[in-house]
Amino acid sequence: MEIEVIRKGQQTRITGREQVSLLELLREAEIYISAACGGQGKCGKCAVRMLSGATEATEADRRFFDEQEISEGWRLACLSYPREDCRIQIVSDDESEFEVVSEHEEVRPEAETMTGECAIAIDIGTTTLAIQLVERMGGRILHTVTGINHQRAYGADVISRIQASNEGKGAELTGSIRQDLYQGIGRLLAEYPVEPEQIGAVAIAGNTTMGHLLMGYSCETLGVYPFTPVEIGTVKSSFTELFAACLKEETDVRMRSIRAEVTLLPGISTYVGADIAAGLLSCGFDRREEPCILIDLGTNGEMAIGNKDRILVTSTAAGPAFEGGNISCGMGSVPGAICKVKIRGGEPEVTTIGDKPPIGLCGTGVIETVCELLEQELIDETGMLEEDYFDDGYELARTAEGEPIVFTQKDVREIQLAKSAVRAGVETLMLRYGATVDDICHVYLAGGFGYKIDLAKTIGIGMLPEAFAGKTTAVGNSSLGGAVEYLSQAGARQRLLEIVERSTEIELSTDKDFNRFYTDYMFFE
Repeated sequence: MEIEVIRKGQQTRITGREQVSLLELLREAEIYISAACGGQGKCGKCAVRMLSGATEATEADRRFFDEQEISEGWRLACLSYPREDCRIQIVSDDESEFEVVSEHEEVRPEAETMTGECAIAIDIGTTTLAIQLVERMGGRILHTVTGINHQRAYGADVISRIQASNEGKGAELTGSIRQDLYQGIGRLLAEYPVEPEQIGAVAIAGNTTMGHLLMGYSCETLGVYPFTPVEIGTVKSSFTELFAACLKEETDVRMRSIRAEVTLLPGISTYVGADIAAGLLSCGFDRREEPCILIDLGTNGEMAIGNKDRILVTSTAAGPAFEGGNISCGMGSVPGAICKVKIRGGEPEVTTIGDKPPIGLCGTGVIETVCELLEQELIDETGMLEEDYFDDGYELARTAEGEPIVFTQKDVREIQLAKSAVRAGVETLMLRYGATVDDICHVYLAGGFGYKIDLAKTIGIGMLPEAFAGKTTAVGNSSLGGAVEYLSQAGARQRLLEIVERSTEIELSTDKDFNRFYTDYMFFE
């Protein structure tokens, strides 16, 4: 059967097969749409409109679409199995609009002209990618491109990606991320006047799962106890070897002229990967006399405490609430997502990304909503919404079509789980390290969520101790910053290896103190 795909006014024809879902067919054709749940019909993100040859609506379709939308052909691609020729339209394009944080502490101020050899630093995030062209001497940033990790078509989190890999999709996941990086590097060359021969090295940081999928390693041991990686140390390759499949189709001689060595930076453990190790390098933990804390707020809430002599690291399952996941009207950081909330005189005032009409609620908006509801005493210390809003939620705004954007009782519970996991992780690390909040010299919040978050409101909901208020800095993409430092600073490679060697992982799942803290901090202070 033939399937005609319409996206952004462009038409693509792909061949369908019986008992193969639309989502799977689109993936095979490298037409990526969001599928946060990994294609299980639970997130509703893979919505498409079937203009002809519509499949029969499933129960999951009816959970996400009303009768009119069903009649108009709206379906979940993951549960649609065409049996005849059809035409589909992909309307959502949030993948091209995500805010990607590439800012980090630069090694030195920019100069006016480029001289000498260059290098490329890369951060592979679970959702986004950041790629920077830098000078080898001094680390001056020359140009930056960002994009989406299209592996999110296989699931929003690392567990979904591991599962997809273990179910036979490993080669597709590897091909997807290599294609994304290759295209990003191609954009660098197209947008900045650098000769391919000047690019002497590429350094890549990312979590351990992203590293495994990039290198094509098996993920079978990542998702089962004792969670053993195939390789956690420094991995060397070459540009022509890593991107061989992409180069086969390349006609641009400039891309074929790159001869750089590619280094995948070392990680600490399966769930505290090279992105955190690079972040520790960027924040200078190995040069600190007094203990500092690094917190990367995301689905897996990685964190570390330590100084030049000793570092403890851990990862806590915060869940996707900080990224808008599992929230009734939640979404990623796209234009129109509510990112700031203030309740004045009983009425909510919202700010959206890009000042666009509101369409949903992103992670920072979730934190701000909870804090405001607490201040207005519309949520009690147990997390119970006031009776007037218990059933239908608290309305924050309406979309351009008049649909309410609400924050529900279930959403409050999601953020309680997330914030208590983070706070319990921080408290457990300090306890195991033998430090109090007063002993901590500095706290670094890393990642896109940490970069945009309102610290006062984060403390206001009890996610971080109040004593952190005057000693916390949002450092942006510290993983990318560490990759830049690795490429450009004398001694940085040895420093990174020493950071990894001095780091010890604390396992929280069986830690009695963590479980006690987790229960205590479920309540709002």
